Amino acid sequence: MKESSVLKSKTRYPRSAFTLIELLVVIAIIAVLIALLLPAVQQARESARRVQCKNNLKQIGLALHNYHDTVGVFPYATANAGQCVAAGGTITNHTGWLYLLPYFDQGPLYGKFNFDAATGNRATGGGTLAGGGSIVSGNAPLTTRVLTALICPSDSGGKVYTGADTTYGSGIANTARTSYGFSVFDSAGCTLWDNEASLSRCLFGYGSRSRLDDCKDGTSNTVAVAETTLEVYDGVTGSWACAQHVGLGVQLINPPNIRLNNWACCSWTAPPYPSANTRRGRNGEYGSAGSVHDGGLHLLLADGSVRFITENIDTTLRNNLATMSDGKVIGEF
Repeated sequence: MKESSVLKSKTRYPRSAFTLIELLVVIAIIAVLIALLLPAVQQARESARRVQCKNNLKQIGLALHNYHDTVGVFPYATANAGQCVAAGGTITNHTGWLYLLPYFDQGPLYGKFNFDAATGNRATGGGTLAGGGSIVSGNAPLTTRVLTALICPSDSGGKVYTGADTTYGSGIANTARTSYGFSVFDSAGCTLWDNEASLSRCLFGYGSRSRLDDCKDGTSNTVAVAETTLEVYDGVTGSWACAQHVGLGVQLINPPNIRLNNWACCSWTAPPYPSANTRRGRNGEYGSAGSVHDGGLHLLLADGSVRFITENIDTTLRNNLATMSDGKVIGEF
């Protein structure tokens, strides 16, 4: 009987919980594991976003080539925009992205646009808005459509610009934006693509109508589209549907990932367009290439391939890639 009582006393109160010290040790181990794993998880997610961004540009390349096969030329970067329209002319503020909509599986959206009317209310200069006031109830609501095909997944900024119209001049508020821009060059404000020197002409420009045959340097050595996520104002890039006061695109002659350019923001209401304070972002005619990816950005080449270049790319090489017939030899990049 006594032995039985002893056995019961040994088994009556089994240990069923951790001590406080043991719990603290476990919590500390878990915290260390999370600290070690979190960067790897974030890196994996960014890697996936970077792959998707590359795929976006590949789809843009397919759209451009399908358009070229159908029409015989590439669409222009922009035409009839803002102050570039002479007195008495017609302002449309259209961009090349509008004409690519059917090739992004956006045929229904394309069909709703009135191409005889403007896509923005910016009427700087001496021109008159196409369609008059109908833009307010016509094309304007369509320009708020966010196109995921034109947004880099790593781009966490707002997808629709909702700032005051006066930031860029009237007509830019409530327009969806894009993370990508056509490769352009503008030797002087409002220079038509036809009037650019042949050696400095890019695949796109103001009123451009380039063909694959124009890429004398080779389609694999000519940039078509570049990321432009960092070329922003208040965290947003340009609109895909409404051109800037002069044009829409990316100048590779500027170093990549430039966050602040040297142009002063203008009021753009009437000549002589008095300067205001210089601000971060797209204050000049065209933007700079840039991305939020670590160390560089993606480029879509005219042959449809996509390359990732370092932000420290050689200046001469960058300029040679931008132009399509300068005759310069391009090595590995």
